[in-house]
Amino acid sequence: MIGVLGVNIFAAPVYAAASQVASGQGAEHYHKEMDIIATAYAPGPHDNGKWGNLTHIGTQVRPGVIAVDPKVIPLGSRLYIEFPDGRSIYGVAEDTGGAIKGNRIDIAMWTVAEAYKFGIQKIKVTILN
Repeated sequence: MIGVLGVNIFAAPVYAAASQVASGQGAEHYHKEMDIIATAYAPGPHDNGKWGNLTHIGTQVRPGVIAVDPKVIPLGSRLYIEFPDGRSIYGVAEDTGGAIKGNRIDIAMWTVAEAYKFGIQKIKVTILN
């Protein structure tokens, strides 16, 4: 499935240079930018408990899915995420989580090993809507 930004949201996240969004090449409708603490999770009961492979809205947990606090980032929001090492991805807020409160997100990965490797990072999130 191709998302509104032309990103295949069922495949691995698409990485872009931060300068592309800053120059307007990716942020057609800039809404809000914030500093966030990010962790990662994977489908299945290990990370997603009784929900298994499903998100809060009923889609499959996969790269490109972001778990958010809907009081801070509305579900369905398109997001541009910048990492400290200069990488960036687009994602969609499709999930929530018990520990995801305030300025915190959880980024879906394919495996638990990838989620552990991600660890905890301070990132910048731009809501694009």
